Amino acid sequence: MAKWIREIIISAMVMLILDGAYLTANQQLFENQVISVQRVVLQAKLVGIVICYLALIFGLNYFIIRKNRPIHEAFLLGLVIYTVYDSTNYAIFKHWKPVVALMDGIWGGILFALTTFITYKTA
Repeated sequence: MAKWIREIIISAMVMLILDGAYLTANQQLFENQVISVQRVVLQAKLVGIVICYLALIFGLNYFIIRKNRPIHEAFLLGLVIYTVYDSTNYAIFKHWKPVVALMDGIWGGILFALTTFITYKTA
């Protein structure tokens, strides 16, 4: 199997496992955040989830992994992507908590850095 295919598969699996663990660990926080913003429980849309992860996996592989960029650049890319999302939510939703925006932005950096590190070590 070509190395780039292995890298995409490994990075996708790692990202989904790590982010799944993060979302599970913080499930109550995010559910409460959504309820405070839209006054109904979280109802995720599968198509949106798939598009989001395809974009994240593509971006990480295109800008970082395929070019063998350093781990700190993966951290910065994840930090930027997640911070744009969370700071936009904070800017437009009256009840979006700054702690959620900060925590999730940092998580984006950690997620991208860990995914890149593990992919480099195993691909």
